[in-house]
Amino acid sequence: MGAGMKSREEFITLLAEQIRCRRAREDVIREIEAHISDQAQEYEAAGMTPEEALSEAVEQMGDPVSVGVELDRIHRPRMDWGMIAMAVLFSLGGLFVQCAVGMLSVGGDAFGRQCLFMGLGFCLMLGVCFLDYSFIGKYAKPLYLLFAVGMLFYMTQFSYTVNGMHRGAILPMYLFVPLYAGILYQYRKTGYGGLGKCVLFLIPPVWIAWYGIPSISVGFQLFLICAGMLLLAVFRGWFGEKGKRALPALLAVGILLPLAGAAAGWLFFLADYQKMRIAAFLNPGTYADGAGYIYLRAADLLEQVKWFAGVENGRMLLEQMPGSDLSLFSFVVLYGAFAGLLVIAALAVLVVDAFLVSLKQKNQLGLMIGMGCTLVLGVQAVIGAAVNFGSLPATTVTLPFLTGGGSAVLVYDILIGLLLSVSRNRDVLSDRMYRPGWRLRLERLENPQKSRE
Repeated sequence: MGAGMKSREEFITLLAEQIRCRRAREDVIREIEAHISDQAQEYEAAGMTPEEALSEAVEQMGDPVSVGVELDRIHRPRMDWGMIAMAVLFSLGGLFVQCAVGMLSVGGDAFGRQCLFMGLGFCLMLGVCFLDYSFIGKYAKPLYLLFAVGMLFYMTQFSYTVNGMHRGAILPMYLFVPLYAGILYQYRKTGYGGLGKCVLFLIPPVWIAWYGIPSISVGFQLFLICAGMLLLAVFRGWFGEKGKRALPALLAVGILLPLAGAAAGWLFFLADYQKMRIAAFLNPGTYADGAGYIYLRAADLLEQVKWFAGVENGRMLLEQMPGSDLSLFSFVVLYGAFAGLLVIAALAVLVVDAFLVSLKQKNQLGLMIGMGCTLVLGVQAVIGAAVNFGSLPATTVTLPFLTGGGSAVLVYDILIGLLLSVSRNRDVLSDRMYRPGWRLRLERLENPQKSRE
């Protein structure tokens, strides 16, 4: 048995030396050890002694150097150049749209700042891409709590308000989403107890958005995104078969809770001016001289839009609309329905590509982080487009890459960077619970002399 064990250790050590990616090495060692053990058990069942079975199992694995080289070819990071090119094109396209609708003036100070933010965002995106996203799975709870405290501290000490709202905190709130993915992963395989804790972890970001910013829209979107991730985790059996049985109840709560929240908000929390805005959206004709004017005017302009031409004197008419800073709506009014359709199609391609990147992941943490980032992009695109075209009440919205400002650029680039990290490591990180024990095992294999000492 001693000689067999030494042969196995030597085989794995030689094989591991051929694999250049340290993170992949951990999982490869685990898989090879498991394969050798399973094969040895079969040989023992066939009548071999334990020593003979182990020795034969190692022998059947082949040359450790050749096997290691082949595994190195398979298990290595792969950069998703297509998504990087897409992110660059979207950044430049968003800058073009903002300039085309008059939000930015080429050569002006705002244009220079936006270009600077784009450069910083691109560097940040690449930096996040080269990170090992599994750290979110390891340290999800402390990162989540630190981020929650940091957001509250920022809003109370540094953020300024516009009409009573911390607008600078709106987009950073969506960084809760990848952290919530880590929370879901940490409570995987913990049954009803873990499921209940995941429900509780959903509450703080929604509460901070609703009461801290305050923004009902951001709170609702965070609830929608995080609840969608929770339902996905339950559907995939993260909380066991018993957890799956809770899926209908969770769906019912997910539908009824927003309705109950809307009713409670209308009765107890919304100010009169907020109620008036909602009423104006539902019946703009009644409020034609007030909050309903913008909906009537927007509908009138859209009726005049042609497929390949905008509204005559569209720029002047847009300037007469109060608070009209809707980039997609303005782009359609100025350049026609086809131009707007191209922008919407491009956003759809971005979301679908992010969804496919996430769906390809074998690693469940990578899948959940990718799906979370995809949901942020998708929900923001759908709700942003709906607000732009008057299908939802006018509120503070952002469209991916079409919204100016530093926070918009940086947050979206972080999300794209996480998607790139997930894609880059798809053949590196296998599906496992992240614990330090495997790193200790790896160090013993790489430094056998030190381990014996």
